[in-house]
Amino acid sequence: MGRDNTRSEEIERALGAVRLLVLDVDGVLTDGGLYYTEAGEGLKRFNVRDGLGIRLLMDNGVDVAVVSARASGALRRRCEELGIAHVRFGCRDKLGAVTALAEALGVALAEVAFIGDDLIDVPVLRAVGLGVAVADAHPAARAAARWVTALPGGGGAAREVADRIAAERVGLEAAQARYLERERARGSTDRTGALEFGVVIPARYASTRLPGKPLREIGGKPMVVHVLERARQSGAAFVRVATDDARIADAVTAAGGEAMLTSVDHASGTDRLAEVVERLCLPDDAVIVNVQGDEPLIEPELIAQVARSLIEHPSSGMATLATPIDKPADLFDPNCVKVVLDQAGRALYFSRAPVPWLRAAFGEAVSGTIEQVPEGLYLRHLGLYAYRAGTLRRLSATAPVPIERAESLEQLRALWLGIAIQVAVVPHTPSLGVDTEADLRRAEQILLRA
Repeated sequence: MGRDNTRSEEIERALGAVRLLVLDVDGVLTDGGLYYTEAGEGLKRFNVRDGLGIRLLMDNGVDVAVVSARASGALRRRCEELGIAHVRFGCRDKLGAVTALAEALGVALAEVAFIGDDLIDVPVLRAVGLGVAVADAHPAARAAARWVTALPGGGGAAREVADRIAAERVGLEAAQARYLERERARGSTDRTGALEFGVVIPARYASTRLPGKPLREIGGKPMVVHVLERARQSGAAFVRVATDDARIADAVTAAGGEAMLTSVDHASGTDRLAEVVERLCLPDDAVIVNVQGDEPLIEPELIAQVARSLIEHPSSGMATLATPIDKPADLFDPNCVKVVLDQAGRALYFSRAPVPWLRAAFGEAVSGTIEQVPEGLYLRHLGLYAYRAGTLRRLSATAPVPIERAESLEQLRALWLGIAIQVAVVPHTPSLGVDTEADLRRAEQILLRA
């Protein structure tokens, strides 16, 4: 027991001395899984919690660097997103690369922490002040490390180390306060309420009316790539395309995006999102926006708005958008979904029927006019959703419920379960998705005019 205490004290001292954290990638920043495309090999599954931990350290005076035996567009983009300036690709001699980095930054090896997972990392783990192996590392790496994390690579191990370093250097609360201060300075409070969100784009190849829809070209570019580009402009911390088809994944990767091949057996886009949440090991409070892969005209501002709506209402498990209805034809169109709100802007019910039923104006009719309807009473639901990761897990684990089956509206499952849905009202109806050849031509004309 005395030896364990000594070792713990040694680790605490080493944590407090860290000035440079060096991260391996495959197996540390990602889970080690590889996705192969026609363009070659790409790394996948970066964890949002690790990214937040990296930013936490950099905002508190600790340099962060990445060394990797491989290079990929996905890794370059992730490092750019996080502001990691010190990156070394193609490193077979990792100890040499880490030593050179430390010398360039004026940091002693005793002030370096390195997180690794495999045999190639053993020399570095032994040489630096704090060698850390992730929970699922090779046994030789775990034996060489002074500390083994509780979490696996790609599953939050880097965040675990970052929190410990921050706690020993300045105290975790002070480090978090400094991080939030820097986020406000970056303008992220204006964008997302000082919390990050991710975007997942479900994209199925099969479509009855428009086969291969995500790959249909608009202006010489696959439709799913247009959606990807717009999602990136929303300020999301990460964007993933979740697909059941390798051709879609190849197109996304070729365009510099990140794709995840998901099960072909999912009954809905929500189930596909839930798989992504599980594979990314996202915490229950992480915010994910579902952007459909057939919406090439989606406005990035709306993606950010629905995320912000959920972030600003912590008691809600979901958020979505609505817009006023001003056309009688829409009010009585079952394809136009209506939503009724409470005084706090939460959804009371969604329906294909004209709810609430305005008895004085409609009487016993099944169609009519909205000339006598108070302004803003009727709202059209817009199918853009933000979810907490825990909500997605709960929805995916629940079979369709009676009101959901009756209206054929999946969001009613959330209300049936007692999950609050926050609704932000926007003044105009955004451009709709692409379902037909005519929609495709219309979208191309709009994009060519832009």
